[in-house]
Amino acid sequence: MKRIEKFDQIPANTDIIAGIDLIGNIKQLFSLPLQASGFIFLLCTRGTCTLTIHLTQYQLKENSLAIVAPNMFLQIKEQSSDCRFIFVAYSKELIYGSTLFSHTIEYTPYIFEHPVVDLSKKVGKLFHDYFMMLIRILDLNKEETPQQQIHLSYTQIIMFLSNVYKENKNITQVRYNRNQEIAKELVRMVVQYYKTERNISFYAEKMHLSPQHLSTTIKKITGKTLTDIISSFIIHDAQAKLRSTEMTIQEIAYSLNFPDISFFGKYFKRYTGMSPKQYRNS
Repeated sequence: MKRIEKFDQIPANTDIIAGIDLIGNIKQLFSLPLQASGFIFLLCTRGTCTLTIHLTQYQLKENSLAIVAPNMFLQIKEQSSDCRFIFVAYSKELIYGSTLFSHTIEYTPYIFEHPVVDLSKKVGKLFHDYFMMLIRILDLNKEETPQQQIHLSYTQIIMFLSNVYKENKNITQVRYNRNQEIAKELVRMVVQYYKTERNISFYAEKMHLSPQHLSTTIKKITGKTLTDIISSFIIHDAQAKLRSTEMTIQEIAYSLNFPDISFFGKYFKRYTGMSPKQYRNS
């Protein structure tokens, strides 16, 4: 297995990548926060590490599975010398542009709330063996893997994952009503569009709802306003870039679709109580 050189982008026209970290270089790839360009399933096969997913810190050990959704930031803070991983990643174009999203959305709240799950030895081996099978399939089909096979593999992983969530006693099981379904769909929409769209009317139109109905429903289900939810993604993104990248404040402002650095500074201070420069230096 060749060395993994980068992980911040899934290559163009590629629906799936998979591999094994044989030499422990995953830490170097994620020494700074990288924003996932697809769905990443990262299984720790030995050793331990400390990582953050969207600024929340988690501890991984053998048979811990990390699930990183598109646009979420992943950074590995510390890693034991023997820490190794096996991974599979799917492009967000594949997931969002097909019926596969229907398999994903049911578990999106679980993934956002519990992106790291400690598996039993038996279940960990199941994921490991399945990932290994996918690696071998991709190696055999170097030119082009049939898309139907890729779709099936993603569905299988989500099914495995759904059973893990259902059987995990630490994760509350939820039966979703219509309002909760709306909240789930909104989360998916915000993850996809928060960098460019901040207007309630945009999300309401996308979801075929009136702005008032959407706002009222979201407030009732989450206790937060739609504006609060959108801004939380923007601020977390900005904080990760300020703390752990060398991007200038102006570059960060433009990456989040702010017209200028002044507008970005005022927006950031409104939600954090400090300027971007003060946050970076704190």
